Order: sequence, then C-alpha cells, then structure tokens
Amino acid sequence: MAEPAVDPVPLGLRERKKQETHGRILEVARALFEEKGFEAATVDEICAQAGVSQKTFFNYFATKQGVVREIAETFLDELGTLVEDARKRSGTTAERLAYLFGRAGEEVLLAGPRHKELLVEVVRVAQVDGFGPEQSRRLHVAFSALLADGAAAGELTAQHDVAFLTEMVAGAFITILLNWQSVEGYPVREHLDEAARFLGRAISAGTR
Repeated sequence: MAEPAVDPVPLGLRERKKQETHGRILEVARALFEEKGFEAATVDEICAQAGVSQKTFFNYFATKQGVVREIAETFLDELGTLVEDARKRSGTTAERLAYLFGRAGEEVLLAGPRHKELLVEVVRVAQVDGFGPEQSRRLHVAFSALLADGAAAGELTAQHDVAFLTEMVAGAFITILLNWQSVEGYPVREHLDEAARFLGRAISAGTR
C-alpha cells in the first residue's frame, strides 16, 4: 500500500519573518546596486530602505560582497528560467537557441550600465571567493536539457555527443557575456544573435 502524502510542515512565524527580512534586504540591495553602482551604494542606504538595523543586516550577510554572492545565485536562476522558456517553445532546437540568445541580449540591453557594473562585481566576487564551479554546472545542466530535447527529436548532429555540444553552447554564451562586461562598446546583442545562428548550424543534424 502506498504511503499517504505528507503535507510539508508550515514554517513558524519566526522563520517566515527571517525569510522575509532576508529577501527584502536582497531586493533593496540589488535595486540600489543597479541604480547607483556597487561601490556607491552603502550598507547604511540598504538598511534604511529595507527598514532594518545594521546589526540585522550583518546577521544575514557578513559583508556587502556577501549580498553580491547571493545576487549571483539569482542571476543563475533567471538564466535557468530563460532556458526553460526556450524549451517550451515550438520549433527546432536551433530556433529555440536563437530565441534564448535573443532574449538574453534583450535583457542585457534593458538592464543598463549599472547592471553591467553589478555583473562585473559578481564575477570579481566569484574569482575571490572561489564561487563558480557548482553554480556554473547548474547553467550547463540547463543548456544540456535543451540540447537533450533536440537529440531525442533527432535534430542534432551525430558527430558529437550532447555533453560536448553543451560545452560549446554554454561556453559561447558565457564568453559573450564576459566580453560585454569587460569591453567598452561591445555589441553584445549582435554577437549573441550571430552566435546563435552559428551554433544552430553547428549542432544541427547533417553537420559534418
């Protein structure tokens, strides 16, 4: 006999309040970083807008860089959502890839220069703290799922396995975003679109 379903234990009031406070600090900090830049935004401003004391802030985050670390996690979640949106679309894998890269380019351009500065800080924190391998793997898993869909439909080249194609697609995507962060005037939208077309041809069945 199957075990009866067990409802999750509801969070206590104290735990809910802790989660709400944590989320509010994170949301306010991200908005301030994007409005003023990471360096210009202060912990005092974050606390004032979030309605918390400095003591409360430091109960949740050891440093301002600690906030950026969690924002990096949020960025990865948002990218994962974009990939899932692409997987749900009709069309070929190449067309889904073009949609994904195009959406990413739109989001980048809408974000503005302060968002770029925040992403630079995210990368810096990643390098200093060793943040990256597990989180980058999450992005690879998302791309892999998209390509595995194409393999199952017989749309992908038989010359390479899904793991290798995922490495190439994810690598191109990440490299273009890193170039956008570091190169003034970098045509990120155009390069994402061109990369999607190139990768779409490279991964398609019949490629030799």
